[in-house]
Amino acid sequence: MSDPASSSTETPHGTGLLPRDFSADELAAAPVLTSIDSLLLDLTEDEDDAFAAALAS
Repeated sequence: MSDPASSSTETPHGTGLLPRDFSADELAAAPVLTSIDSLLLDLTEDEDDAFAAALAS
């Protein structure tokens, strides 16, 4: 019987999959949300009703 852990196609496991911290330069270059209004979506009345129904379910 073969050892599945020795497979070359195995996906890595452990802390190597965790994201690393950003450097100071990366943080300085990151985009900044200037207004919460940027997140608003313009929905039609039907889309708004469907969205509200999905949230309620």
